[in-house]
Amino acid sequence: MSPAPGGPRLWTLPLASGGLLLAGAIGLQPHGDLLQADNLAPFLGSAAVMGTGFVLSWFLPRIPSLLFWSVAIACRLVVLAMEPGDDIWRYLWEGLIQNQGFNPYLLPPEAPVLSGLRTAWWPLINHPDTSAIYPPLAQLGFRGLAAIAPAVLLFKATFLVADLGLCALLSKSFGIQRAALYAWNPLAIYAVSGGGHYESWFLLPLVAGWLVAEGRLGRGLPWPWLWSTLLLGISVALKWVSMPLLGYGIWQSLRQGRPVRAGLVGMLGLLPLVLSSLAFGHGGSWRLLPTDSVFMTRGRSAEWIPHLVGQVWPWTLRSNAPYGLALLLAVVLLLAFSRSLRDFAWGYWLALLLLSPIVHAWYFLWLLPFAVPDQNWGARLVSLSAFLYFVLPSRAPQWMLTEPERWGLWLPLILGCLLSARQARSAAPATTSAAAPSDRV
Repeated sequence: MSPAPGGPRLWTLPLASGGLLLAGAIGLQPHGDLLQADNLAPFLGSAAVMGTGFVLSWFLPRIPSLLFWSVAIACRLVVLAMEPGDDIWRYLWEGLIQNQGFNPYLLPPEAPVLSGLRTAWWPLINHPDTSAIYPPLAQLGFRGLAAIAPAVLLFKATFLVADLGLCALLSKSFGIQRAALYAWNPLAIYAVSGGGHYESWFLLPLVAGWLVAEGRLGRGLPWPWLWSTLLLGISVALKWVSMPLLGYGIWQSLRQGRPVRAGLVGMLGLLPLVLSSLAFGHGGSWRLLPTDSVFMTRGRSAEWIPHLVGQVWPWTLRSNAPYGLALLLAVVLLLAFSRSLRDFAWGYWLALLLLSPIVHAWYFLWLLPFAVPDQNWGARLVSLSAFLYFVLPSRAPQWMLTEPERWGLWLPLILGCLLSARQARSAAPATTSAAAPSDRV
């Protein structure tokens, strides 16, 4: 008798892939404190084991649903208790001081008036001379959690739940096989549940808004453009970098000859940001970004294009403003030529990462959901190469990649994107007669 369909052969390679991911996560868990140089080698070694399992998943003919969810959940739970990155101490601090009546947009962590509130973990807060940079809805989230307990595990648990929500949206919309690019991604597993970065909070409504816009989620909803806009607006109120995606909705409405809808998209999209900012008004004005801080004006971290430009024109190292203008130009071009919200989002995130003077490894998560439909090779490969970024904490305060490290981090993304673009062009003749995806933002 031949093996029954769905027998042992169906599970062998998926189990190997999932087993490597889980084994790597177990090895990663004790080595989260990357300020300690001794942790770097086992951290990267365990990440390599996870990466091997992730690469193997690209070639699986099928991933059983039970295994998909078991691995996605188990890996995230394993790393939940590991030492987080330093962003989370700021989340805790800004939530804590809000509950004591202080405004984090006005007072940096080192403000003397806050000295009586300092905790045992206060010295771990990054940029203590800089006031809050996260948007107001995120700050209200920090406040709510800190009111329960300013505890790392509580904050990380909410990030994990949102991350699993992303996995659910992507698997429902594109199938388990494709959704594994995010759900089984070692960078996503570590950065959210292990490192404690709140990217999943803003990606969840952002991805939901995109899926509603393209009719993949909430079919039958009246006025899908309205719900999509509100979801995108929630994402903006959680993370500033989502703002240009609202611009796409406004531009699409104008291009369709609907100026009233364009105005409504603008107003509804900004509504969550405006309402949440009311909690932080002071003297009739709002200051929601430390625009004069060194961090924003000339901070650098693992950058690509700004680094290359700085080698030719050293004066550019003194200001980040030129890259803001370059990004604005990129957004204008993307508005003109993108055929869907997904196309615009992918192009925008890629341009932002390439042009940004400040890049952290978890920023590459912004690309990943939008890579799920076509399984973009750049997103796959940078999910592995981005771990080179983690050599930096052990060198603090010298926050500089070597040239081989910088090229090793960025080239896989660039070459992978070129490969996917070439594959898309080759496949285009076979798909020109297919209808373009609907986009109802």
